[in-house]
Amino acid sequence: MSAEASAARAIAALDRLIVAAPPCDLDGARQVFEALVTLRDGLAARRRAGEAVEPTLARVNAALALTWSGALPVAGFRAGRLERARALLLEGIEG
Repeated sequence: MSAEASAARAIAALDRLIVAAPPCDLDGARQVFEALVTLRDGLAARRRAGEAVEPTLARVNAALALTWSGALPVAGFRAGRLERARALLLEGIEG
């Protein structure tokens, strides 16, 4: 799957979770996590192969941190953080 397709999948999953939160939609959260990890792993592989993807990889790592830090089990998913994660991914696609 291309980075653009992976990012689009992650953005779509974030969109669904933003609409659902709160309350937390655990299946939606799993979809976001899987999509972001797939995107991150693909970018990491490209970086190891010598491709200059550091800025995009940093945005994806930041999106992962925004989405998951402090979310479980206490606070739940915060719409503001999900929206910032979505914006980071869009910046990587459009920028």
